[in-house]
Amino acid sequence: MRSLSLFALALVLPLAACESEPDVAEPADVDAVVVDPVDDPMADPMTDPATDAEVTPAGTVEAVQGAGGLLQLSMDAAINNINGWITRLEGNPDFAPVVEDLEALRAELQEPEIDGAAVGALLTDLGSATTEAAAGDGDLQALGEALSAAGNELTGI
Repeated sequence: MRSLSLFALALVLPLAACESEPDVAEPADVDAVVVDPVDDPMADPMTDPATDAEVTPAGTVEAVQGAGGLLQLSMDAAINNINGWITRLEGNPDFAPVVEDLEALRAELQEPEIDGAAVGALLTDLGSATTEAAAGDGDLQALGEALSAAGNELTGI
């Protein structure tokens, strides 16, 4: 279906450009064309900003370990992962404080100059909340510990 949309767009754009009359003073009405992004089967959900893949504790831990640690994760991967967690946890009142911390962390990471102490404090808070919520879930426990360790490293604890 998406290939058909792109094909139709390729056909319509040249025709639309030829339809205008040079002596017409009013702009022509043009229908909006929506193009869906093409799916890339090789895209990594942790680094591809166009992905809608649901995040998981195991997937996040794997991405962190693959990067060599939480603080080594690329900015795009970190932001995408944060966005995924916000989407997953939004709407659940039990996780409202976690969502607020994630939103604050995302905002800090998008600043031109990142405040390491503020990021560290947010990571420490998120690590504590994650570890507390783990309740025997090994992946969630590992994620909480990774968040706390990175937060402690940034705050110098």
